[in-house]
Amino acid sequence: MQTTDNSMDLLSDIVQPPTIASIGKRIAAALIDGVILLVIFVILGSFFGERYSTVTTTTTTTSDTSVTTHDFTTSTGFHLTGIPALVFMIGWFFLIPFSEGRTGQTLGKRALGIRILKQNGDPANIGLSIARHLFDGIDSIFLIGLIIASTSKERRRIGDLVAGTVVVEKAMAVTS
Repeated sequence: MQTTDNSMDLLSDIVQPPTIASIGKRIAAALIDGVILLVIFVILGSFFGERYSTVTTTTTTTSDTSVTTHDFTTSTGFHLTGIPALVFMIGWFFLIPFSEGRTGQTLGKRALGIRILKQNGDPANIGLSIARHLFDGIDSIFLIGLIIASTSKERRRIGDLVAGTVVVEKAMAVTS
């Protein structure tokens, strides 16, 4: 028995492909994830970070009127090294690539009802999620990822193109 293309057309009429997630939802999800990571960083830094403080002095002298100006700029902060930095990286791994690879969603994506899938519609995995996020730095340079995602049909950034993933609206369960 030979199948015809008509059966495939019938199936595509019944099963709707997932809707591609909007750029706005993707940005908002990334911001939520970023705020969560920032809170973790600040907590770790407050307790375990190496504090630093710098004072910059700028002196301006004008000989015509004998005016001398002193500007002081003080900046303080902390940086993470050693075990605290490792704890932060492990936190990043579990919050972003691990959760995204296991469930298709980070906390930000879950909050906004979007998820990642393989381009063929299958669930993504941890390896694909790691591949996506290896390109986060490149995607953020001059907002290249945002520009590419905004101009492509499936709204895929460089990380998605490399990993073969797409971000879609999470399908809601149909109840009867």
